[in-house]
Amino acid sequence: MKITKFEIQKVPPSWVWLFVHTDSGVTGIGEPFLENHADSVIAEVYRLEPLLIGRDPRQIELLWDEMYSAGVGYKGGPVTMSALSGIDMALWDIVGKDAGMPLHQLLGGACRERIRIYRATASALPHAVEPGQPYRAGHTAATSQRSMEPEAWAACARALVETWGFKVLKAHFGPGEGLEATNQIDRWAEIFAAIKTAAGPEVDVAVDIHNPHPRVAMQMIAALEPLRPLFIEEPMPVERVDILDQIAQSTRAPIAAGERWMGKWVFFDALRKGALAVVQPDLAHAGGITECKKIAAMAEAAYAKVALHAPLSPVALAASIALDACLPNFLVQEHNEVNDWRENGKTYIGKGYLKHPFVLDEDGCVAVSQAPGLGIEIDEDGLRDIMQHPWSAQRG
Repeated sequence: MKITKFEIQKVPPSWVWLFVHTDSGVTGIGEPFLENHADSVIAEVYRLEPLLIGRDPRQIELLWDEMYSAGVGYKGGPVTMSALSGIDMALWDIVGKDAGMPLHQLLGGACRERIRIYRATASALPHAVEPGQPYRAGHTAATSQRSMEPEAWAACARALVETWGFKVLKAHFGPGEGLEATNQIDRWAEIFAAIKTAAGPEVDVAVDIHNPHPRVAMQMIAALEPLRPLFIEEPMPVERVDILDQIAQSTRAPIAAGERWMGKWVFFDALRKGALAVVQPDLAHAGGITECKKIAAMAEAAYAKVALHAPLSPVALAASIALDACLPNFLVQEHNEVNDWRENGKTYIGKGYLKHPFVLDEDGCVAVSQAPGLGIEIDEDGLRDIMQHPWSAQRG
């Protein structure tokens, strides 16, 4: 079996899908995308294409290494790694389809049959949009402004648990990079307490504090720690692992990071220092399935859990779920709320894109697919309707 060509498709609202074709008729799908840099990643995919034409797609490790080293002395970087990641997903999809086996079987077998999914929560009530529309299309003037009223956040959390069926939530706080956020810390803690109370004692709640000033982060973590968040995400500027380590050593709360880290090396540095309780590599950025499996293994040796970052289309989510299934140290899986749909009392993820979208069960989990490869089949009829919407390089 040989690779014959690459095919890129821009899918609304802002996804980029890659189809890797072979001479055996097997085609794999992946998602090479970098927020606000889609065209750069597409160009990089096509730059890498000649390296793979005529090659055996089953030689994934070899092809990964050759793509990573194809920068004439310049290795990695977000554009190259995002392109490589999407290609890697498609190669694993080909291998699984050719073998007639789901990805998790190729990677050592499933550790679980269901995957726990978490949903972002904020101050506006959750909503659904027609497949292909950005999530902001469902906001009104009133809901587009972030409220600092705890009850508004509590109402959203209550709806996601009682109506939508999620059993894990993640709050998104935005203190900003300045020291002025010190004055808001008590309010953020009050909001988080309101979310926890509204969600109920059986629901885990994490929080993303979005890269504040390190000193503000330490104060915020100290205020949140007694409330027992599942984890506290991105408590520092992404550039410096040493700052992350300082913050992690100052608290007993689980610290999570890694959504914008590329490749295994920076994860190794953070894990070696004991700075992380939860790693969050993104399959579409960190190096695909091949690299994220290695990152998860390093995390396991450091007693860290895995919560893959996945804010893109249902393709990247499907790849993430397939990998989650075989990770002993899996914790919980993120997804993009733009892909949620409510119908007949059920919450679907990927309606319009997937012929068989993921369905949230009574425990807030989705089933691991037993279909070959990434375990998905594109809904061609739904996709025709989706393609009528405008496409944007800005995520979802």
